[in-house]
Amino acid sequence: MLNSLFFKLAVAVVYGLVVGGTAFPLSKKLASSRTDDPSKLAPLLKASVRALVIVLAVGASTGVTLTADMSDAVGVGEWIRNLILLIPIFNISVIDSLVRKIPNPLLLVMIVVEAVYITYASIKTADITILFGAFIGFFVGTVTCLVPSLLRIPMGAGDIKYNAVLGMCLGAVNYLFAMFFMAFSVSIAFVYLKLSKKGGMKTLIPMGPFISLGAVVAICLPLAQLISAFM
Repeated sequence: MLNSLFFKLAVAVVYGLVVGGTAFPLSKKLASSRTDDPSKLAPLLKASVRALVIVLAVGASTGVTLTADMSDAVGVGEWIRNLILLIPIFNISVIDSLVRKIPNPLLLVMIVVEAVYITYASIKTADITILFGAFIGFFVGTVTCLVPSLLRIPMGAGDIKYNAVLGMCLGAVNYLFAMFFMAFSVSIAFVYLKLSKKGGMKTLIPMGPFISLGAVVAICLPLAQLISAFM
């Protein structure tokens, strides 16, 4: 049943609607407590913004589900973990876009979800290698944030913590793939700002949405697993 295309699509669409729909009240609550300017929350009232977030959530949920390996219990557990991670990932994107802040409670949720998955996978496989992989990913995620600083690209403390947590959740290889895609998308954004004369390389833009985009791509197309499959 889990490998049925109809089942996968049904779960993906329903879950995507839940993620997209709940993103508005949760993001509004977390964002409003982090700004004194109510006007920054105005985009949440726009129908076009709501529709975009829901469509993206359904798309992300579908991508995560259709590319999941459900051949064993660990694979199913990873799929469930990835779906749950979409909730904080999407809310972080929305909140950072609005108030340029990444709430620590959402990062804590990601850490707890990953800790539960690591425990489950370690017990199921009788192997704690995944735990070491998480520590290495956390370290790589933290150190990698030094690169934008060297390139004089602004990166806030929230972005650094978000990268570290994603490194733990994705693993070092998949995290680096996510950051490659993130850098590519940020480059496109900077080119647009330059051509439209709205800014340039020193323009402060919210990095959360770009980091989240890279994370979702890496979850759907995990480079580490793809490399293992061809070796």
